Amino acid sequence: MRTKQVRPERKEFEYELYISREFDRTSKKEFVLFDFRTTKVFEYFIYKINVFEKINLDKKELNFRVEGLSAPKISLSNPGFANYQYKLFEFKNSDYDLKLTKPGIEKNNFKLKINKNNIKILKEPANKFIKIILN
Repeated sequence: MRTKQVRPERKEFEYELYISREFDRTSKKEFVLFDFRTTKVFEYFIYKINVFEKINLDKKELNFRVEGLSAPKISLSNPGFANYQYKLFEFKNSDYDLKLTKPGIEKNNFKLKINKNNIKILKEPANKFIKIILN
């Protein structure tokens, strides 16, 4: 007799993007951290999210293309979510166009406002493949 296969619960978003202002003690500069994470936690390996960035600070455009996952380079077993981090050092307190793309899916266009004290989302698309969390 076959047993029923247990499938993980389907999540609304495959990825989360944590955006926060941070301070680098080595360079003594502030930066905006873009921390991409999977909502899925992997049991045996921590994978890396392949993200390609194209930043144009003159036009205030931040483009990130999420390509998928790659296997870890070391063979040690370690559970956790996949992630990718990008540090934006040369930012100004202003509005930015944040464009996130994924193969096979149209762009998700957001409008961010970076202030002295915080970061706000001014505009976001109705249908998103990624959840943005501001810290």
